[in-house]
Amino acid sequence: MVFSAEIYRSRINNAVRLLKILGGDYFLVTPSPNLVYFTGIREETYERIMFLVANADGETVLVAPQLVSLPPHVRDLAEIYLWSDASGPSQIIEKVARDLRIFGKIGFFEDSIRLSQLDYLREKLSPEKIHLLSKITRELRYRKSHEEIMSVYNSVKIAEKILQEVYNMIAPGLTERFLATQILNLISSEGADPAFKPIVAFGENSSEPHHIPGDRVLRVGDLVLVDLGVAGSEGYVSDLTRIFHVGAPSKELRDVYSVYAECYNEVLRRIRAGIKASELDLASRACISDHGYGAYMRHRTGHGIGLEVHEPPYISLDSNDVLERGVVFTIEPGIYLPNKFGIRVESNIAISDEGEVIELDKLSREIIIF
Repeated sequence: MVFSAEIYRSRINNAVRLLKILGGDYFLVTPSPNLVYFTGIREETYERIMFLVANADGETVLVAPQLVSLPPHVRDLAEIYLWSDASGPSQIIEKVARDLRIFGKIGFFEDSIRLSQLDYLREKLSPEKIHLLSKITRELRYRKSHEEIMSVYNSVKIAEKILQEVYNMIAPGLTERFLATQILNLISSEGADPAFKPIVAFGENSSEPHHIPGDRVLRVGDLVLVDLGVAGSEGYVSDLTRIFHVGAPSKELRDVYSVYAECYNEVLRRIRAGIKASELDLASRACISDHGYGAYMRHRTGHGIGLEVHEPPYISLDSNDVLERGVVFTIEPGIYLPNKFGIRVESNIAISDEGEVIELDKLSREIIIF
């Protein structure tokens, strides 16, 4: 475990501080990236209810089913109440509501809570009003500590290693689905988890940004786009995309990639602490449009990463985010020519506490030719 119980406790305390500022009486976190942030617990209990709750006085309780395996440090963070399938959680939740003095009060609830669990907790806690927990956690998770950035970096290194293995595996005759399955096996062999289902797209399929790998067979003359992400032991993720080519690329592909590389590097040059995220997206779009490919950029220039694959800051035209010190994000503009090919390279970038722009991945961004 990279993060100590003291770090998790500090995160909870910071959330309590914001809770008071926002006029809330308690916050409640069900299994989610936020629960990982506050406790390190990554176990999913599905329909069985589990939550961390803290009141405005900082008193903290974890309610969980008996079958979960809790990390030892959690006992230093919260008082733990375990319920069994035989008795259910009802009486325990009612006791927690009394002990923490939160019945009928204002609560901040996990954004992604199951609707069935929300209805159940409304019945048991009778909240005066419910707010989204993200009003608290967005500010806390937006800027990463040095330890968090290093956790992302470790996941980036695993992803780069797997992309290098992909280079050794690519050969005419294999299918997208086969290569995607092998990527999942490689991630598992590294003792990590996939951050998302890998995207593997051959030839014309690469013109679909979120193509689902299928039975398309790789042929000589095909472009290969691989987008994969890894979640390391602490839950922090990487998200990288590289492109390969079987045989010599066509002149059209080389010309489009030349434009892409110019615009990609233009975005990289502009990154600095304090810049608006929308300015980077505008620069990316302006450059690609100036070369006549504006209609073929089908998504934003990038997004934040951390405990989630997509989190603030969002590098898009309508974003109000600012790239402050401590943020970690992707840069991944795209040019997608329908039924021909798509060009997308994705890197993971961090801005340090000193304002240094750090490119976390070092793998070549050129088209890797076989």
